[in-house]
Amino acid sequence: MQKTNPHTRFERYCDDIIVHCDTERQAQDLKVRINERMKECQLELHEGKTKIVYCKNVINRGANTNSAFDFLGYTFRPRVCKAKSGPMLLFVPCMSESSMKGVRTKVKDFGLTRFKGKVQELSQKLNPKIQGWMGYYCKFSKWATVKLWRWINLKLYRWVMKNKGLSKLRAIRWLQNVFKKEPNLFAHWQLCRP
Repeated sequence: MQKTNPHTRFERYCDDIIVHCDTERQAQDLKVRINERMKECQLELHEGKTKIVYCKNVINRGANTNSAFDFLGYTFRPRVCKAKSGPMLLFVPCMSESSMKGVRTKVKDFGLTRFKGKVQELSQKLNPKIQGWMGYYCKFSKWATVKLWRWINLKLYRWVMKNKGLSKLRAIRWLQNVFKKEPNLFAHWQLCRP
């Protein structure tokens, strides 16, 4: 990039890279040149992951079927967002589905529903993980993570049902009472109350 395209903006993390282009033709040409350079280094582009994406937004309104990509746990795609002037189409990052699936797997592996102890002990065990996920995935478009926090609340309801021997409705009421007394007990309750 420094040799042949010093004015082209790009982001790189380990072996992943995003290159910003003004036109599709420029993107096609640059893809060929990057591929050639990779071969010089005895490397090759991953054909399944290498693609040209149209960043559709309020300025770029063209039609293109390929308008989303994943990078560092986020999905970048056009989304209608609230603005002072009204709804706007922006190309923004949100937590990717594969990242949500990964977090769910980690919560299942933690064994939340099998945890024995008090709710405060559970929060002490779970909060460092939740705070880490919130710190990373809520940096942009935190509203897109709400379904994940609701899912964790559902797991908490199931934990209460099993641990306290309560029906679903009573478990919900029990956890809501805990929230009234300790609204910051679980880190994600700041974004999605039980």
